[in-house]
Amino acid sequence: MKGHLANSTEAATFRFDKVMLDQLRLEANEKRIHVSTLLDQIIESHFEWHANAARAGFVPVRRRLIQRLFASLTKEQIDALAAEMSRGLTEETMMIMATKKTEESVFRLLERWIRVSGFNYRHEIVEGGRIFVIQHNMGQNWSYYLGCLYKYAAREFMTAKPEIEVTENALFIRIGNS
Repeated sequence: MKGHLANSTEAATFRFDKVMLDQLRLEANEKRIHVSTLLDQIIESHFEWHANAARAGFVPVRRRLIQRLFASLTKEQIDALAAEMSRGLTEETMMIMATKKTEESVFRLLERWIRVSGFNYRHEIVEGGRIFVIQHNMGQNWSYYLGCLYKYAAREFMTAKPEIEVTENALFIRIGNS
């Protein structure tokens, strides 16, 4: 949906419950943006992620649950799990969550997932490549899983092999000449 600003816009009027509208105004004020900008972000997020996530098999779970589950796994088990999950990502998820199965759609899906997960991140487009830095604060095994998952998914869609570094609470992904 990025690039939607190039499309023509149209004014519309909506009614909101007063409490809800007050909450929207408060959040917009905290973010130092206009309420209409906040609503645009909310609607964009809905169409980019929430409208299709459940159909693609995503469910919201607490971070603590994921941390506990991954804490008991070996690197070999995590690698096998990532390989299995990447097959589902490339086959089913991409068909539901992206309009095309391309390298660019993988980047957009990754960035959407990072945003809705609430992780701090940086995505840089550099000459000949990209850099993603994802700070998740969920432990070494989660970093390792995400790195393995991305490597397996990248095999399907990318010409350049990603370089991945994992730390206790962050993941660094370099794609291309960076």
